[in-house]
Amino acid sequence: MSLESKVVLITGGAKNLGAEIALSLASIGASLALHYNSPSTKESADTLAKTISQSFPKVKYSFYQGDLTTKAAVDKLFEAVLKDFGKIDIVINTIGKVLKKPIAEISEAEYDSMFDVNSKSAFLILQAGAKHVNDGGKLITIVTALLAAFTGF
Repeated sequence: MSLESKVVLITGGAKNLGAEIALSLASIGASLALHYNSPSTKESADTLAKTISQSFPKVKYSFYQGDLTTKAAVDKLFEAVLKDFGKIDIVINTIGKVLKKPIAEISEAEYDSMFDVNSKSAFLILQAGAKHVNDGGKLITIVTALLAAFTGF
């Protein structure tokens, strides 16, 4: 299988599952638009860039940083990817937030932040993808696995 003519946008693509998906897709020739959330993830993005460059020198890739909990930020990401690559064939959303503490200790503000990342951003990414992904393209979101990290009490 080859994805040499395909452009794949991966949100949360600089580390963890997103980075593993990126490397797998790079191995079959996909062009990669890789998003990461915060400047603290820049080091992971740089490490992944080095790996892609060394292992898959023909693969075109670019990184984009931003908080995707607002429509404006999601629109900005899609516009930048379309400007750089000319199209988007596949969108894979892997972003998610886990609060690693007992549920009884989670504040309303922390919950709201987690909900914005896990639900609102997923909706906004899928909505933008539905508008911009080429006919026959794919929209994939992987956020439910994060629930396994919750501590019940």
